[in-house]
Amino acid sequence: MKRLPDWERRLAEHFARSAVKPFAWGVNDCATNACDAVLAMTGEDPILGLRGTYSDEAGALKIIGEDLGEFAAGIAKSIGAKEVRPTFARRGDVVLVDNRDPRHALGTVDHTGRCALCVLEKGLLRVGMQRWLRAWQIG
Repeated sequence: MKRLPDWERRLAEHFARSAVKPFAWGVNDCATNACDAVLAMTGEDPILGLRGTYSDEAGALKIIGEDLGEFAAGIAKSIGAKEVRPTFARRGDVVLVDNRDPRHALGTVDHTGRCALCVLEKGLLRVGMQRWLRAWQIG
């Protein structure tokens, strides 16, 4: 999976849409939003077969399981995304973040390379690198 030549513009547009798009399980939650960022940058959907298969937290838990990091690692492996130390994550990479919830959240590294944007029920959360737990390089 490679990033498209205009991936930076596509990622910026994705973040702009994310800022105004409401949270919705299975449509715009932390996992689908991170995968939407991957889709925007690469033109390939890492969760194509999972879209529309859940619409609430219980449904998400059935698909994702209790360990969001392992779910993300499985998706990353299926698309050839290499896991790296969080300090090596770069703009557009996907990270597992400590969002003060035991299940954590997925986010996408923003244009600064120092924060990740995560979609949560309470809105878009910006999480600093010090709270990144795992990271996967996209393209």
